Amino acid sequence: MLSEQMVPTVIIFIAAVLLLIAQASGAFAKTPLASWGFYIVLGAWALFVLAFVITFLVAYLTYANYLFMLDDNALKIRRGILAKEEVAIPYRQIQDVDIEQSVSDRVWGVARLAILTAGREEAKEGEEDTAEGVLPAVDRALAESLQTELLKRADVEKVTEGK
Repeated sequence: MLSEQMVPTVIIFIAAVLLLIAQASGAFAKTPLASWGFYIVLGAWALFVLAFVITFLVAYLTYANYLFMLDDNALKIRRGILAKEEVAIPYRQIQDVDIEQSVSDRVWGVARLAILTAGREEAKEGEEDTAEGVLPAVDRALAESLQTELLKRADVEKVTEGK
C-alpha cells in the first residue's frame, strides 16, 4: 500500500508516462500543441523528478528525526520534523509488542515495531492500527531484541504462534 507521501509522486509519474505515450503515438500531431508536445512531456518528467526528490527528502527527514530510548521506567519515543512530539510509554502499561513486515520492509531488512498498551482499542477492518508507540523502520534483529527487552521489562510473556 502507498504511503500518503507517495501518492502525489505516483500520480505525477502516471501522468508523465501517459503524456509520453500520447506524444510517441502522435496524439499531439494534429493539435495546436504539436510543437509543444516535447516540452509538455519534458515538463511532466521534470515535475515527477522534483516530486520524487521532495518525497525522498521528507521520508529521510522523518526517519532521521524518529528517536527512541529505553529509560528506567518507560520507553520514550521522539518524532517529528517541525512539530516535535515526545511519547513516554511506561513499561507497566505495555501489553504486547508486535513485529510487522510488509514486502518492501523485507526487501530493505527492516520491520515495524508496534507497542500495544492498556486501554487501546482494536483497529477495525480497513482502519490503520492505532498503537500508542510505533517504531516504523527498525532493523529486523534490533526489532526482535527490542521486543524481547520490552516484554521482559513489562513482565509479559511472549506468545508465539505454532507453525
